[in-house]
Amino acid sequence: MNISFLNSLNGSQYEAVTTIKGPVLVIAGAGSGKTKVIENRCSYLVKNGVRPGSILLLTFTRRAAREMIERATKNDARCRGIDGGTFHSFASRILRHYADTAGIKPNFIIWDDGDTEDAIKRCLKRVIPADAVEDFLNKDELASLFSICVNKDMTLEEAARERFSKYKEYMPNIKKIHSIYTKMKKAGNALDYDDLLAYLKKVLDDTAARKQLAARYEYIMVDEYQDTNKIQSDIVFHLASHHRNIMAVGDDAQSIYAFRGSVVANILQFPDKFDNCKVISLEQNYRSTQDILDTGNCVLNDMKCKFDKELISATGKRGDSPALIEFDDSWHEARWIADMVERHNENGVRLRDIAVLFRSTYVSIQLQTELVKRGITYKVFGGKKLTDSGHVRDLMSILKAFHSLRNELAWTRALSLIPGVGAKTAAKVIEAIAAEESIEAAAECVVEIAGKGKSKDAINNMKDLYIKMSKTDSPSEQVKAALKYYLPVMKKKYTKVGKRERDLSAIKNMADRYEQLGEFLSDLTVDADEAKEDNSIEYLTLSTVHSAKGLEWGKVFLIGLQDGVFPSLKSSSDEEIEEEKRLLYVAVTRAKEELHLCYNARGDSVLSRFICGDVMESIDVVDAPPDSSEYGGQWRFKVEGGCENEQHTTKGIRLSQGIY
Repeated sequence: MNISFLNSLNGSQYEAVTTIKGPVLVIAGAGSGKTKVIENRCSYLVKNGVRPGSILLLTFTRRAAREMIERATKNDARCRGIDGGTFHSFASRILRHYADTAGIKPNFIIWDDGDTEDAIKRCLKRVIPADAVEDFLNKDELASLFSICVNKDMTLEEAARERFSKYKEYMPNIKKIHSIYTKMKKAGNALDYDDLLAYLKKVLDDTAARKQLAARYEYIMVDEYQDTNKIQSDIVFHLASHHRNIMAVGDDAQSIYAFRGSVVANILQFPDKFDNCKVISLEQNYRSTQDILDTGNCVLNDMKCKFDKELISATGKRGDSPALIEFDDSWHEARWIADMVERHNENGVRLRDIAVLFRSTYVSIQLQTELVKRGITYKVFGGKKLTDSGHVRDLMSILKAFHSLRNELAWTRALSLIPGVGAKTAAKVIEAIAAEESIEAAAECVVEIAGKGKSKDAINNMKDLYIKMSKTDSPSEQVKAALKYYLPVMKKKYTKVGKRERDLSAIKNMADRYEQLGEFLSDLTVDADEAKEDNSIEYLTLSTVHSAKGLEWGKVFLIGLQDGVFPSLKSSSDEEIEEEKRLLYVAVTRAKEELHLCYNARGDSVLSRFICGDVMESIDVVDAPPDSSEYGGQWRFKVEGGCENEQHTTKGIRLSQGIY
C-alpha cells in the first residue's frame, strides 16, 4: 500500500488523516491545511480498503467537495467514486429515492430564493390589503422568518418574537401567509431550500431508512462544521448514529453565520454528542506571518466559549506587525488606500493579491468613488448570487417551465417576457397547461390563448422553442436553444448586456456536463457558485468579512473599525458580541504578509472596543499620513522584489457582482 502522500503532513494533520474509526473532531485553525487533511483522509480510507461509494463528504459548496475529491483522486483513482456535495444537493438526491418515506412525490421541483420570494409576494397580496402593505413585513422578511423556523427548529411565534418587536400584532397574518405558502408548494410539487433539509431529516427519523443510509455511508466527513445549523447537525447525528465513523472539521473561532441560522454550539458540543470523541487541533498556520497570527490569537484571548488553540507560523517568519491608522474621515482613508494600492501595483503586486475588507458594504462607498475616479478596477463581494440576477432568473424560468408544466412561478415569469401578455392572460395560460401532459400540447395551449395581436410572433417563437427542445434529451442543446430564444429578449429588457451574456455563457458551459435537464436545474438551483469567477480579469477585491472567509491575500486593508460599525450597532447580546469578535479574527487571518487596520475619527466616532488590551499591544499604532498623494518619508512602505518589466494596467471599470 503506497501511502507516501502522507509524508507531507505535520503531526496533527497525520493524526487526523489516519484516525478513521469512531468520532473525530478536527479543530482547524485559520490557514492550518484542513482541506489537505480531508483530501488525504479520503485517499487513506480508500487505500485501507474502504469502498469509495461508502464515503460521504458534506461541504457548503459543491465546488469545495469536487476539488477535494479531485485532489484525492491524484493519490488513488478510485477516490472518484466518493459521494460528495452540499447538504442541500445530498438531500435532493436522497429524497428522490426516499420520496414515499418523506411523504412527497419523487419528481418534485426545487424553488430557489427568487422563486420563494415571488411565491411569498403572491401570498402576501392575498392576505394584506394594498393600502396596508407598508405597515407589514415585506417578502424578504417573511422568507427569512420561514427559513429560520426550519433551520433553528423554532415555531413561527418563537422566530417572530426573536426578530420583530410587533410580533403579536403580526402573528395572525403571518400564520395565514405561511399556510397559503405551504399549500402553494404542495400544489406545485415544489420544495424550497429549507424543505430539502426538513424532509431529509424526516427520512432519517424513520428507523428503517436511517439504517439503510448508515449501511450505505459507513464513513462520513463534514467540512466547515462550525457553519452548520440545528437541522444540519441533527442530520449528521442521524447519519452517523449507528457506526459513529464521523469526522467533523471546523473552527469554532470562525463561526460567523448566525444570521443564516448557524449555531456555534454545534461544534462546541460535538464531543458531548459523540462519546469518546477524539479532538485534534491543527495549529500550524501556512498562510500568515507570526506577527499577524499573534494579533489573531490576541483577539481570541478573552473569548468565553472556545476550544483553546494558538496559531503558529509554519514558516517561522515574523514579518511586520499589523498597523493601526486613524484618519480624519472616510475620504482621507479612501485616498490613502487608493494611493497604497497604486504603489503596490506599480511595484509588481497583482491587484488580485490585495483586498479591502469591511463589516458592512456601505463603509466602502467613499473608497469605491475614489477607485472609479482613478480608474482602478475592482470587484465588490457580498452581494447577490448568480441565480439572483434578473437575466439568469429569466433563462431559468424558460428552462423550468419546459421541464415542469405545473411550475406556476416559472411559467408566470417566462410569459411575462413576452410583450402584450399581462397577468390575466398568463393566469389563463397557466390554468390551461396544468391540464396537459406534454410540452407539445402545452405549447399549442399557449398559442391558442395568448398568440394574438402584438404578442403573436413572440408566442409562436416560444412554441417553436419548446418543440425544438422536446426533440433532444441533451441539456446542453436545450440550454443552447433557450439562449438563442432569450438573448434578443434580454437585449431589449436590459442595458449593459456584455456581463450578462458572459453569465449566460457560463450557465451554458455548466449544462455541458449534464445528461438530464432536471438534474442540471436542481444543481444550479441548489448551488450556483461555480459560474461566478472569471480568472482572466485583474481586479482589487472589496469584500465583506463574511464573504472573505476561506480566502487570503498578501496585502489586506481592514476599514471601518469604528465602534458601532465593527462590532455592529445591531449586536447587543453577549452571543452577538462574541460572534462579532470571531468576525474580527476571520478578517485578521485573511492577511498573509501585511495588515492595515483603519478607522476614522470623524464626529463622535471612536475606535472599536475590540482593539484594546493584548490586541493593542500586538500592533503598531502609526500616525496617519497627510491627506495628500505624496507621503514622503512619513509612511513605511515595503516593496516586494522582482517584476521590473511587468506592467499592470487597470481599465477603470466597475465589476460589482449582482449590481447592474
